[in-house]
Amino acid sequence: MKRLNAAVLALAVLGSGAALADAEFAVYGGMQSSPHSRVTPSQGDSFLAAWEGDSLTFPIYMGIRYTQWLDDQWGWAVNYTHTKAKANGQTLSDNGYSTLEFTDGANPITVIALRRFDPINGGLKPYAGVGAGITVPHVEEQRTGTYANTKTFGYQYGGLAVTAVGGVKYPLNDRWDLMTEFQMHYMMMDVKVNGGTGKLKTNLVTNAISIGASYRF
Repeated sequence: MKRLNAAVLALAVLGSGAALADAEFAVYGGMQSSPHSRVTPSQGDSFLAAWEGDSLTFPIYMGIRYTQWLDDQWGWAVNYTHTKAKANGQTLSDNGYSTLEFTDGANPITVIALRRFDPINGGLKPYAGVGAGITVPHVEEQRTGTYANTKTFGYQYGGLAVTAVGGVKYPLNDRWDLMTEFQMHYMMMDVKVNGGTGKLKTNLVTNAISIGASYRF
């Protein structure tokens, strides 16, 4: 009897948790920038690179996110963002490069712990979160002059990434929300270049203001 009561209690707890929990799928896009970062190649001197976000050039800046809320305050999410960074012309010419970019994506994939808050004016629902994961960048690199090398063009493992997000949602109905948010990635890039015989390191940061929509199910 005691075991039966314990089982009923456990099912009740799980059932109440399932009733409170809900899932979301979101798609977003927007404008992103990437501040200067120091680039350290395995050949030659390190230098300060000026990056362009290139948000609206195809393939554009965008992202997708799956969120599972555990209760009315806390949840977790898996987030993929097609972030971009392209060294500007001055950086290329000053440092002997014809190409240095991640315009097919620095591609951080992160797991984020999320906190949502009570609605504010007009039903706006604020949220914030932090997380960590990896990057799978598309590396495009080619040098000129003394260190001229084979062009690097392809996807590879880039390193660890840290993510922070904060935004608000506006409910359209019981399923759909509009969303706007700030999203930051700090990506510790350590990639292979020159046919795998060289390395290039930089701590790449991207900052973005995004708008999108999410669907609850």
